Amino acid sequence: MLLEELRPQIGELRNRLGELKTGLKIESKKERIQDLDYQMAAPGFWDDPDKAQKVAQEANNLKSEVDTFTSLETKVDDLDTLWEMAMEEKDDTLVSEMESELEGAKHTLSELELGMLLSDEYDANNAIMNLHAGAGGTEAQDWTGMLLRMFTRYAEGKGFEVELLDVLPGEEAGTKSATLAIKGHNAYGFLKSEKGVHRLV
Repeated sequence: MLLEELRPQIGELRNRLGELKTGLKIESKKERIQDLDYQMAAPGFWDDPDKAQKVAQEANNLKSEVDTFTSLETKVDDLDTLWEMAMEEKDDTLVSEMESELEGAKHTLSELELGMLLSDEYDANNAIMNLHAGAGGTEAQDWTGMLLRMFTRYAEGKGFEVELLDVLPGEEAGTKSATLAIKGHNAYGFLKSEKGVHRLV
């Protein structure tokens, strides 16, 4: 890819970022974080542990989202600066580095855009997932074991904490049943569609 071809991609990324800033209500969330920090600094805040935990969790979730957005803004600014420097010096050696940075920024942006869609009441919460082999004998148990590994790796890849609460191994192979606690911002939102019967054909 040529340096000139990178410019439109950086511009498109900046436009999407601008739209996302409005959609995510970043400025409102910054104000909410200040309000929550003020509450947490008040004397006696931890006297009601349940309420305090909810406030602290909301603050952490908001800070994570705002920090991710802010670091993405910085990355796009850096890409712009790097592109201008490369064009001035006619240095094509930076193209591969910029392509890599651009792909990383696009991925982060897509994750934030997807997160914006998770706005239902419970989407931001942790999730508990139950897997059961059902009918099908050893093959079904083997498939359940595969699903257990798949969901665990998926959740860890998203940065969620995964805790295996209960597992019943299969008689010959695989897993008869398992219960997972998946903890992290939007864990429920990302996993809520994984209900029903999963068949291996």
